[in-house]
Amino acid sequence: MAHLRLVRGNGSGFISECVEALNEAGAAAVLSPPLPRSAQQSWRDAAFRPHASLALMRRHLNQAPPPGHIVVEGDRDDLPEALRIDAAAFDSFWRFDASSLEEAIAATPRSVLQLVRAPDRGVAGYAVTGIGTTLAYLQRVAVDPRFQGTGIGRSLIRASARWAKKEGGTAIMLNTQLENDPAIRLYESEGYDTLDEPLEVLISS
Repeated sequence: MAHLRLVRGNGSGFISECVEALNEAGAAAVLSPPLPRSAQQSWRDAAFRPHASLALMRRHLNQAPPPGHIVVEGDRDDLPEALRIDAAAFDSFWRFDASSLEEAIAATPRSVLQLVRAPDRGVAGYAVTGIGTTLAYLQRVAVDPRFQGTGIGRSLIRASARWAKKEGGTAIMLNTQLENDPAIRLYESEGYDTLDEPLEVLISS
């Protein structure tokens, strides 16, 4: 399975050429990034079809309550632990590999890797947040299954919002699996609203 994200170029012909090259390189199928309906036509014209839906959520940063755990900023030395947690917390389709994590960190002009440490000084959970001008993005939250249910996810969500507010953000957005009711309820309890139009990941036919 390969992931295709357009940096330059557009149109169904260009997308089809990219898919052909990836297929020749051994990819059985190609996935689009999460797309709003308005950005899907070129992909659909290139024979992509819906594969997974994501809820798009947003909250204003007028208030950002403190986290209930100590949240620290990580660095590149913490990325292997973050990937270990990601592999344990998500099934294979949603799991980040090293390039996906690097892409999430580099997706915005400013970003931060935030961590909650485990008692053994390893990592119990992590979040990646980025910001452009005034709109921030909670790119990823993952908690080691051994520590799920202890409020670490909530603490990371709050720390993300506080960092974004400190960096000049006025709102923060995220997406999550449409059927992930526990995550959606958690985000709603932290002030996020679900927007009317979901995002879709498309897959090549």
